[in-house]
Amino acid sequence: MSIAATRHQQILSLTTKKATTQTFEDKVRQYAALFDGTKKDFSEVETIFDDLHHDDFMYSLSNGEEFDREEAKKEFTKQRLAAGAKITNVAYTRIDYNKALIELCMESEGKDVIIQTLVTIKDKKIIESRQVDRLAGIIKACWLSDYH
Repeated sequence: MSIAATRHQQILSLTTKKATTQTFEDKVRQYAALFDGTKKDFSEVETIFDDLHHDDFMYSLSNGEEFDREEAKKEFTKQRLAAGAKITNVAYTRIDYNKALIELCMESEGKDVIIQTLVTIKDKKIIESRQVDRLAGIIKACWLSDYH
């Protein structure tokens, strides 16, 4: 094989790797797409949940109530997946090297809800997620974060 052909193979290999590399935002959108309005059991989405959420994942509601990874699994299963929730819109804004604001528009049981969460990212996974309300909630969540 000639030097030019070898170089072409290397470039092609790098291009293919870049095309198949999944970003954190891609993972968020893939997870949101699971909420398509059909009732699901958690076992159907567990792999994607695990790919998005860090082993040390913590979730906090805007009222301060906290859940660990296992409690979050139960919460998502019981309230959203089993109810056939549908996410109709996802807004993703990266606000720091390890922070992003994610807004989800969710339809569940005939109600439309907008959920804002400030997430902390570690190893392309969510390690901390805090539900926030408007700008004051975002500032408070940044202040309370264990990961700066």
